[in-house]
Amino acid sequence: MNKFEDITAVTDSSFIIGVSVSGQWENLKVIVRTLYVADAIWEEVVTRGKGKPGHKEIQHAAFVERKSVSNTEAVTMLMSTLDKGEAETIILAKELGIKTVFIDDLRGRKIAQSVGLKTIGIAGFLLLAKNRMLIKEVRPYLLQLKLKGFRLSSKLINEILKSTGENTIK
Repeated sequence: MNKFEDITAVTDSSFIIGVSVSGQWENLKVIVRTLYVADAIWEEVVTRGKGKPGHKEIQHAAFVERKSVSNTEAVTMLMSTLDKGEAETIILAKELGIKTVFIDDLRGRKIAQSVGLKTIGIAGFLLLAKNRMLIKEVRPYLLQLKLKGFRLSSKLINEILKSTGENTIK
């Protein structure tokens, strides 16, 4: 994928929340042409997540499209390993023929990759935003996410910071 090509993707909830918490919604609109959201993710972020990060952004974004998964049996099978939102995200991407999923959970990423999907988490998105010169540094956003309770290991943060030439953390 050309690094300046618009992305069409399916997303899980933690990614939406991460983009919101890190204040990157405007940059998401620049990078993503269409962002598909499975019903379970919509329920989690918009219905049950009313008033929480991501709720208003996703509900009012013109580039976000809610879609229902057809193959509910496949979702049920994946739910032995993943939560419903992650399972629907992966199955919806396969059904729509979309190659990219925004997903942070390690198990979800591994399963998505095992079925041929490209995975991008919130840290990878911040790196993409920096590569497109939409942000100057990823460090403050990664630290902000970690402070807000996102499970980002110091190892992952330092790998990203080293790749960008930014100061690592201890």
